[in-house]
Amino acid sequence: MASFDLEFPEDFMSDLLECDCDELCTEMLKEASPIYVESMKKSMEQVIDHEGDSEMVQSVKASKPKRSRTDAYIVNVGPSGYSKEKKYHGTDGTGKKTSRQYPVSNALKAVWKEYGIPGRQPAQPFLANAKNNAEERTMSKMQEVYNKKVGAKG
Repeated sequence: MASFDLEFPEDFMSDLLECDCDELCTEMLKEASPIYVESMKKSMEQVIDHEGDSEMVQSVKASKPKRSRTDAYIVNVGPSGYSKEKKYHGTDGTGKKTSRQYPVSNALKAVWKEYGIPGRQPAQPFLANAKNNAEERTMSKMQEVYNKKVGAKG
């Protein structure tokens, strides 16, 4: 079995596309991330049970685009911050009353919604729905930014 390695110069993609690849990727993600934020909020709204969860929905934000250690360009989209309500009174799966006296991160609330709490709360998945509803629009937006930057016709 034959094996070979190819090494491209650092600026290969920039020369090929006749634009700065870092700038292109960053702008594509910056333009597309609001679409996914909107989709995630809509998907979350469908699974909220009480008004304490609505602050989780409102906390969904996109991070700034960045380049990872593996050279991938990423944006993190998800809930941020902590619940404003420190006290919570509810029931577990058996009807027994429960309560807490401390704030919970909105990200943890989202995990509880997505995967459930064994014996207390069934899973109410929303992430796949958010992704599926936003995929076509985010890809179109990124294609639009790409075409504009490199002068391609789409």
